[in-house]
Amino acid sequence: MRTLAEFAAALTNAKKTRKLTANALAQRTGLTSQAVRQILAGETAPRLTNAMALASELGLELVLLPKDAAQSLAAPPQAPRTVVSDVERLVQARATFLTKSGASEHHR
Repeated sequence: MRTLAEFAAALTNAKKTRKLTANALAQRTGLTSQAVRQILAGETAPRLTNAMALASELGLELVLLPKDAAQSLAAPPQAPRTVVSDVERLVQARATFLTKSGASEHHR
């Protein structure tokens, strides 16, 4: 995360996943409902201790990493699969056979 908006989005997604309301988070963390809503909206930067409390209640952990390590955690684009399972190979061979023979699934 590099921006307050990204931080707020991560908290909001975790809140939705856990099906919590801003009021419930406020009660659990000791913050006001207004403060929680402002933090989740990215309207205000929370104190570190408040960010830690919110993260903890949402099952998250704030972690400091060297920038190089953080960049390596960014999901690289997925390369196409090069390994094909035996099942995939059989399904592909059957589809090829049916296409070449002019047969179809519903004529069996």
